[in-house]
Amino acid sequence: MPTLAGKRKPSFLFLQGLASPFMSILGNKLNDAGANVHRVNFCGGDWWFGRGSNNTIGQTNFRGKHAALADTYKQLIKEHAVTTVVLFGDCRPIHKIAATVAAAEGVDILVFEEGYTRPGWITCELGGTNDKSSLPRTKETITKRAAQINPSNVTNPLLPNPMPPRVKMDMQFHAANISSFWYFRHYQTHRPEKVSAELRGWISRFWRKRKFSTENEALIKLYETTKERFFLVPLQLTSDFQIREHSDYDGVPDFIGEVIASFAKNAKPQDRLLIKSHPLDNGMIDYRSLIGTSTAIHGIDDRVAYIEGGDLEVLLNATKGVILINSTVGFATLKKGKPMKVMGRALYDSAGLTHQGSLDSFWKKPTNPEDKIVQDFLKVVRHDTQIYGDFFTNVGMELAADAATARLMANPTQPKTSLAESK
Repeated sequence: MPTLAGKRKPSFLFLQGLASPFMSILGNKLNDAGANVHRVNFCGGDWWFGRGSNNTIGQTNFRGKHAALADTYKQLIKEHAVTTVVLFGDCRPIHKIAATVAAAEGVDILVFEEGYTRPGWITCELGGTNDKSSLPRTKETITKRAAQINPSNVTNPLLPNPMPPRVKMDMQFHAANISSFWYFRHYQTHRPEKVSAELRGWISRFWRKRKFSTENEALIKLYETTKERFFLVPLQLTSDFQIREHSDYDGVPDFIGEVIASFAKNAKPQDRLLIKSHPLDNGMIDYRSLIGTSTAIHGIDDRVAYIEGGDLEVLLNATKGVILINSTVGFATLKKGKPMKVMGRALYDSAGLTHQGSLDSFWKKPTNPEDKIVQDFLKVVRHDTQIYGDFFTNVGMELAADAATARLMANPTQPKTSLAESK
């Protein structure tokens, strides 16, 4: 165990995590390693996944209104001599308030997120993630940082599929929220839609998927095997903070409309456009109908296709270029060395990595990424921000929590070197 001699004893204030016991597991490991840990529960789901916390870890059930959050955070930071606030998702309203308070109090913010290079990795950054990340953004700074990193020989074990436990945990989270509604009656979720509305959306999506299953499967097979080059548009969740906070779009439909209009006007007549749904799309927007209407207006319905599913790796191998807002598909696109146009604000949108011209110009002459800059950038991202593991499987959570604990206890306020290799 790393010694804390001569250092201020680390004290962590845990705020909201995913619908997962990961934060509880991490808190226990930090506590066992000698740190102070205190949790805040904002809803029944937080309480449910915090039940496994050590008895020595204190928990505060926040039942007030958002207007009282800032004072509550200040009090907890002082009462527990907090050195680092730990949370998932720095754009959640309850966390944005915490970031403001922490900055005023001289306390670090440690942010967890879904892995930039997932599957098999989670993101852990000091200060912020995505467009708030402190990762280098220019060729010069990327190259300089990459040169400081030693090659890795770490072999990572194969992780199981996290989707089945993720679905189960999500259901548990919602059930706990419903059963404790009156106790946490002032809780305001960061999700823009009610659970009941999302459920109706999932039912609609399931129905549409069955209705168009034959057509969908035929299109997937066609684009996974075609020798014709096409442009790929991977959709994101319209409710994602990547859209709401890190782009100028009101939602994904606006993005689709802009892309189709630009494609119709500027792409070569032989070019095709493939729009791929997000695997976790809740079905509240009928993208198939929306795309069909838009392509009909522009007279290109025979050149644009929409699919649900498909092998992303295969599609990326075949595509002529990728257009996205700021999806993590961007990292996979860089690995493939494919041209990419970013329409939002993404940490990988810089010269040498992505097309820096307009969307209209991308169809005509897409800029290829520079291999050396791509390799350096991916090396820096993996080394400085990624932890091997996941938030939902037992083995994945243990791996990630062990690595994060080792690094944080070795240097609690500077998790900027290899979290993946620290254990």
